[in-house]
Amino acid sequence: MKKLFVVTVIMVFAAGLYAQGDLDNAFYFRMGYSKPTKTYWGVDDKSMWDDYDVKRNGFVFELGQMFYFNSLKMADGLRLGLNADYISFYYHGIKAEDSDDKLGHILFGSKIGPVLSYSPVDKLVFDGYVKLNPVWVSSIVEQYEEEDNDVWLGFMGVGYSFGFNVRYSILMVGFDFNRSWNKLQYLDEDDGLESDITWGNWGDDDGDEDKDYTPMPSFNITIGLAF
Repeated sequence: MKKLFVVTVIMVFAAGLYAQGDLDNAFYFRMGYSKPTKTYWGVDDKSMWDDYDVKRNGFVFELGQMFYFNSLKMADGLRLGLNADYISFYYHGIKAEDSDDKLGHILFGSKIGPVLSYSPVDKLVFDGYVKLNPVWVSSIVEQYEEEDNDVWLGFMGVGYSFGFNVRYSILMVGFDFNRSWNKLQYLDEDDGLESDITWGNWGDDDGDEDKDYTPMPSFNITIGLAF
């Protein structure tokens, strides 16, 4: 995981040096709705969410840049570049309709990967991208009405995302799928992180997937501004 951090930082820094002064670069921020999928946490029985009337809703905020390599010869209006999200923040709320208890899941990371953009007419741009998603910090907080909260904490997770944007002038609308994994350990008030107590993978499949790592897939719809 330390190597992943170093590689990500170097790639983001190098991209900024390479594309510095390119007027086609785009700095953006965006926010929107994030929907955890029915396989969130590795759940195999997708009907569980409906059977217990569990709501899954969330929020996403991202701040990043697209750097274009205009020296590469491509078709008119078609550009290849590097897309870096310096900040990628997700909050997912999980709550059963008939319970006052609720759960909040926070993910804080970065993303980086190639982007292919096409501008058929002035001011209109379509972006398609695939990104690596290091998750620096992830936390689950179980909030109880009559008991103390339980906290789970994880560091240096990993994931990926893919999607597309439609941009017109400075307005940007995005659609993407994001999936990441993190080892979430129980945070004891007295003893700190308990490495042998993890939130884990809730799936029943006995395959090769590490049961200590929790999958966190979501679909996201965002709106933002790109300059």
